[in-house]
Amino acid sequence: MQTEPQTRHSRTLPELRFSLNLLYMGRLLLGMKSPSFTTDEGIDTFDERIEDVTDELVSTELLHEAAILAGDILPVTTSDNEV
Repeated sequence: MQTEPQTRHSRTLPELRFSLNLLYMGRLLLGMKSPSFTTDEGIDTFDERIEDVTDELVSTELLHEAAILAGDILPVTTSDNEV
């Protein structure tokens, strides 16, 4: 089974993707509340944080791809469970 090479940035990518998904869910849930409970300030705060995490995710993905192209790949370790 061919897997993507692992770099020092590989562990950060799933965490950033998960955080971004949680922010989108929070934004969606906030938008579903009645307008009297939501404020533009609260929605703007979510939007700013989504933008920050998106920027961080994109830069980490670029660093990951650059590390692969530069050959800065972590050694492959096999566990006892793999055949």
